[in-house]
Amino acid sequence: MLSVDGLCVSYHGVPALLDVSLEIERGAITTIVGSNGAGKTTLMKAIAGLLVPDRGSVHLFGQDVGGRTPAEMVQAGVTLVPEGRRLFGQMSVRDNLMTGAYSRDDRSAIPADFETVLGHFPALRDRLNAPASDLSGGQQQMLAVGRALMASPRLVLLDEPTIGLAPAVVNTICDIIETISRNGVEVLLVEQNAHIALELATRAYVMENGRIVLSGSGKELEHNDQVREAYLGL
Repeated sequence: MLSVDGLCVSYHGVPALLDVSLEIERGAITTIVGSNGAGKTTLMKAIAGLLVPDRGSVHLFGQDVGGRTPAEMVQAGVTLVPEGRRLFGQMSVRDNLMTGAYSRDDRSAIPADFETVLGHFPALRDRLNAPASDLSGGQQQMLAVGRALMASPRLVLLDEPTIGLAPAVVNTICDIIETISRNGVEVLLVEQNAHIALELATRAYVMENGRIVLSGSGKELEHNDQVREAYLGL
């Protein structure tokens, strides 16, 4: 459904992505693992329209979407859950969720989707009128994912969704990622916790220094000696 071909991105002339190519297939959870500074977040931002590539292309369902703005990418069905959540702290939980639906034309379907999101994250139901800044870290991550789902996306980009969270909350986030995939929404997951990422992944890529250096199924990379030594501590 999504293909990235030869993508190059730089910051003030310093290369951050070097000829990156990957594909996201229908019905798959695709993950990217790599160390800090490998280029994972830069890639997510370029796909979401937050960065303009120097070269290369991004195709969504065969259509070239390179150069589209973030708002246009949301309308095309691509939503980003950024690292650090980036919520509107003084706005209520309810209003944060509703910002995810701002560009939708099918207004009559929004209430049902709102209930679906609360079904995924029941901890948010009792906090709907509370400011987002009052939530725990885990609840804030749930809210960030829920806001993305309110856009009724076809592809969700998740950037480090489990970082800094308690194990029980991590399990909840992982369960929701699998549920999202089963419900027909494609997932591209960037996750520094390689154990989690490769367990969830149908397809996986390893990034180093702005390049894709390995790819395969999650199981294949989980048993790859190079990956086990560098990212799994084995």
